[in-house]
This record gives sequence, C-alpha cells and structure tokens, in this order.
Amino acid sequence: MNRIGCTLLMIFAFVVFVNAQNSTFKITTWNTEWLSCSINGPTDEQLQVNNVAKVIKALDVDVVALQEVGTSSTYSTIDTLVRRLGSEWGGSIIPWSADNCNQNQGIIYKKSKVQFVSASLMSNAGTSYNWSSGRFPVLYNLNLVVGNSTVPVALINIHAKAMSDESSYARRKAAALSLKALLDGNSYNTKNVILLGDFNDYLTGTQCRSCSPAESPYKNFVDDTQNYKGLTGGLYDPNYNSPVIDNIIISDELFDNYSNAVLRETTAAQVVPNFTSTTSDHYPISATFSFGDGPTGCQNFSFSETFGQSLGAFTQQSVQGTQTWGWRAQYGAVISGYQNSVANPNEDWLVSPALDLSGSSSATLHFEHALNYAGTMGDNMNNYSLWITDGYSSGLPSTANWTKLTIPTMPAGNNWTFVNSGDITIPTDLMKQNIRFAFKYQSNETVAATWEVRNITVDGKCNQTQSDPPLLETQSKVYAAGGIIKIENKQAMPVSVFDITGRILYSVPAIQNTEFDVMQQGIYIVRCGNKVVKVVVD
Repeated sequence: MNRIGCTLLMIFAFVVFVNAQNSTFKITTWNTEWLSCSINGPTDEQLQVNNVAKVIKALDVDVVALQEVGTSSTYSTIDTLVRRLGSEWGGSIIPWSADNCNQNQGIIYKKSKVQFVSASLMSNAGTSYNWSSGRFPVLYNLNLVVGNSTVPVALINIHAKAMSDESSYARRKAAALSLKALLDGNSYNTKNVILLGDFNDYLTGTQCRSCSPAESPYKNFVDDTQNYKGLTGGLYDPNYNSPVIDNIIISDELFDNYSNAVLRETTAAQVVPNFTSTTSDHYPISATFSFGDGPTGCQNFSFSETFGQSLGAFTQQSVQGTQTWGWRAQYGAVISGYQNSVANPNEDWLVSPALDLSGSSSATLHFEHALNYAGTMGDNMNNYSLWITDGYSSGLPSTANWTKLTIPTMPAGNNWTFVNSGDITIPTDLMKQNIRFAFKYQSNETVAATWEVRNITVDGKCNQTQSDPPLLETQSKVYAAGGIIKIENKQAMPVSVFDITGRILYSVPAIQNTEFDVMQQGIYIVRCGNKVVKVVVD
C-alpha cells in the first residue's frame, strides 16, 4: 500500500468502550445442499450434518443463515446441529413444509452474542408462486449483544426460485419487487435489515442467458444505493466461472457498521475432506459488522409477528359468544361474529406474549388491518380496539387493568383493503417487564364485522441523549498523515489502538500527544480514556 496516497475517512462513533471483540459480528449465509435429505445431495446425512457443524465452528461465525434444510418429526436438523455444536449455540427453523426433503431456511447462532426474539414466515412478501411455490423468506428478529446493550437486527433469510430460464428469472424478479416494496414500507424502513441467502442469481447481471436486458433480478435493490448496499456484487465463483449466487444486502441503517469485509469462505474445504461431495455444493459467504457499545443498561427492543403461518405466541380469550379469533393464510389473525347468516354478540381478545420493555425509554407499535361489514367510524373505534397492560398473566382479560390505546388509522370498514395503523406510542409508564397488548373485538345482533390483523411490530428505543458522554473531539483530535494515526489529547489520558477484531495494537499511559504507524488498510478503533473513535483507512 502506498501510505502517502492513503485517504482517511473519520467516522465518529461516540460510545462507552467495553470490549471491542464483543462489538464485532461475523454473519454468514450458507446453502447446505439438501441437508437431511438422503435422496438428494450428499448421501451420508450423518456425515453431512457433522461436517456442517465442523465448518460453522471452524469459521468462527456468530450467526449463520442456512438454506436447503429439511425438518420433520423424525429428523430435526437444526436441533441436531445445535447438539453437535454444544450448549453455547442456539438455532431456529421455520418450515414452510415439514419434511426431510423440503428446502427450509434456518439459523444457527452463538447465544453469548445473539438474543433470539422471534421468527416468522414472510408470506406477505409476494405471491407463493414467485417464491418457488411457497418457499417464502423467513424473518428472524435478533438482538446482537454489544457490551451492556443490544442492537436489534431483522435478518431475512431467502432461498429464491432456481434455474436459469426466463420464467424462473421473471419469478425471481417479481419476488424481489414485492420484497423491496415490503421493506420500504413503515414496518421495516427504519430497521437494521440484513437480507441474505441463496438468491439463485447475481447482483450484477444474471444467470439467465436468454434474458434481455441481461439485468440482475435484484437490480431494484442494487440501484437504490441510498437505502441498500449489495455487499457481494464483487465476489466471484471460479467453479461456475460466474459471480456468486449466495448474496448479502444490507439497509442504510447498517452502512457505517459494515466493516468492508465480505468473504467467500473457501477455507471450508480445508476443514472437511471432499467438501463438495460430502457437505455442500455452495461455499459459505460471510460479512463482518462492528458496533460500538451503548450506555450501560440502555437496550433497544424489537418484536414482530406477521401471522404468516399461525397465531404464533398470541392467545385467544373469549368473554362472550362462540366465535373466536382464528388464522387464515394471507390474511393473518381473523375474527367475525357473523355465522350462518346471523350476527352474533361477541367479545373476544387476542393477547400478545409478554414483552420486556424495561430497557427502553420509548416504544411504538404498529400493524396492518382490514375491516369489512362494519358500522360507523365511531362504532369501529369502539368495537375494534387496542389495549395494553403490565398486570396480565393468563385467563380472562378482566384479571388485569387495561389501558386503551388510540389507533391512528382505521380501515374504511366496507372493504378488504389492509391499511397501516400508523405509529402507536406506548405510554412511558409502561416501559416495564411483562407488557402485553391485545386486540379487542366486539359485535352485536346488528353489526358483526370481519376484522383482519397482520404484520405487527413493536420497536423500543433507548434514549441515549441524557447518558451520552462528552464528544471525543472536545477533548482530543485524531487524524492521519502519511499513514500515521496521530492523537492530540487536550487532557492527558491513556491511549489504545485496536484492530477490528479487538486485538490491541498500541497502548500508552496518560499522555497528551502520541501517534501510531498504520500498517495496512482497514478499520481501527482509537480509545482516549473511556471515549472511542472508529477510523476507516482506505
């Protein structure tokens, strides 16, 4: 590297420094080629699952999104992998169809660095046909543990339609358009989104040789550089003489956290013999992210439920009437008091699982809902309502004191059009443990509407404003000249320089001025006292 020609981009991340190693995360996607299916892919399933576990350990990943994973009551692959890896690991899988030879998407993660929040099938991300006749993306809501705080991440694991013909290409493109429209909407447009998986096509160009123009079916993501970044567009697969088809895309909220390190993990073939015949025809693809530690005790929170496959962890409580909350594919949670051509009196509650908002200083809730065969708008506000409490555990809702929340946007009440509720602020006095919210439905002998609810999201934010330490530049000046990082302390403080893995490179006791010779391009973390600045050297 020509040090004289180096440029320095200063990215000031003012955080409390706890442990640089814990702030770095390696996130991987890997198609494991018909894992658990003996009639396709590698034939020795026990050897294959053992090899997959060996590779995951050897690559030292924190989260790995897996594709082509079978599951059934007789052979649960994710559970088997967790047992092979050990008690410090966790896993989850959301099957669109439970069978050893169905291609589902799962995850494996280190429990010390990742908190599992929820998982759901994103059946609202387009048509079943475009997602390979039902193989929808799977949303994994995770919290990355960064020191004493957490960073919520929406990890979306996809396995797009395969094959290089024009019809398959058109299905991939249509699926990508639907997915981006969903991610651009209110439910996701402020989230830390990592979209990864087997895209079955390139981010630059396409494997469809007869398609004209020969554009990536994911061009809509690639071209939107303000909101998304394709990390893997420059990776090449020499086995197929083409760009890779396993890709990673991130939202703009993570641009500054991406460590400019993405890798096709060819070392996997060194971990197990005969890798491509015994383990997989895909190599893992990894990207590295770094996060600064937030104020002690400050926790971001994220919860979501699409109702894409069931009512999930929500519970139905009936106060009056025989009609109850149920579930329908594409429509989510559904209730109607109308049955056999008769409007029936009902009161039914759909109650959320317990949420822990104690680490948040503010939180908002929003969802999508549709309403048909309803009465006046005033009736609608009363009969189809949202409530919240910190005192409920089980049984009838009357066992707790509930607070009614205003739903900003109600459906018209005379059609099946879903509308977004708008942001609903959760009262600050309910930033506690054991918070539950509930949808309350009422009908009578005159009006018995149908109410449909889906795509619920709760976002809790920690308020760092009051607890943030003074900005580093008020005490120190950090800059580079000729490949040397120079630190000028206005106050004499200990200085340390770390690489992106947390390895200490340089350390001096309390001193006013010092410098460090940069040996290579990359990200460096400079600590002055208890304040840090992240420095990217290109």
